[in-house]
Amino acid sequence: MSPNDDQHQPQSDWVMDYLNGELDHSQSRTFKEILAADPDLKKEVEALQQVMQQLTRAEQLDQAEPSTDMDKNFYQMLNAEVKLSKQTKTTTIQRLSQLFSLPVLRRFGMAFGFVAFGVFVGHYWHLLNQQTTLQAQQVAMKDQQIQALTVLSLLDMPSANKRMLAVSLANTTNQPDAVVVDALLNTLRQDQNINVRLEALDVLAQLSGQDKVRQGLIQAIAYQQSPMLQIAIANLMLQLNEKQAIEPLQNLLKQPDLMQPVRTQLETTVEGLI
Repeated sequence: MSPNDDQHQPQSDWVMDYLNGELDHSQSRTFKEILAADPDLKKEVEALQQVMQQLTRAEQLDQAEPSTDMDKNFYQMLNAEVKLSKQTKTTTIQRLSQLFSLPVLRRFGMAFGFVAFGVFVGHYWHLLNQQTTLQAQQVAMKDQQIQALTVLSLLDMPSANKRMLAVSLANTTNQPDAVVVDALLNTLRQDQNINVRLEALDVLAQLSGQDKVRQGLIQAIAYQQSPMLQIAIANLMLQLNEKQAIEPLQNLLKQPDLMQPVRTQLETTVEGLI
């Protein structure tokens, strides 16, 4: 038996050639991979190898010509091992066929269907959450617009209590829009009631991170005639370390009728900012 024409004979016929060392390097490596993948075939080949080793030792001990019965028994054993190898190979192929049988494919199909259904549900849930978030944002925007209109309406009323209420309402807004900010700055400059101005200053101080608000606060310094407001806005400028407020504060110091406590506080503020 020759292993050269391995493309036209089953690999199970390589058993004897492998045991006799007649396989080339590529065929030997392939056959070892087959043995590694099929434990049953490997056991059979190892058993056959032990038989052949025992026969070799027997031949070395007994130099006499082997009898015809010994040859007959050996070849019968060899044919039995080759048939067993073929059966083992057939069993491996049957296992592969069972793996890809129709019931297994059905299970794969059902698994794929569950995965696809899960993806669909997840996508739908994501879209639903986006729609809910968008609706919540629209409601919040509408509420903010209503609140801004309420603040503007109250600031125009003659009652100082209503204007105070408007400033307090603006303070409850997370981020007042530009119209409300302008209205608060105008209140700080022109409102006739000191308490309303002080309340507006407190709200604007919380928004001083905005450049527009900070510039409005600096411009409002020149409009303050009340000692309480002059001291309050000077303290805020020192707290913010706003050096652009130095000039407006120095202009206040030029007023001849400025109260001494206010003058002292303004001078301290200017010195702290320089």
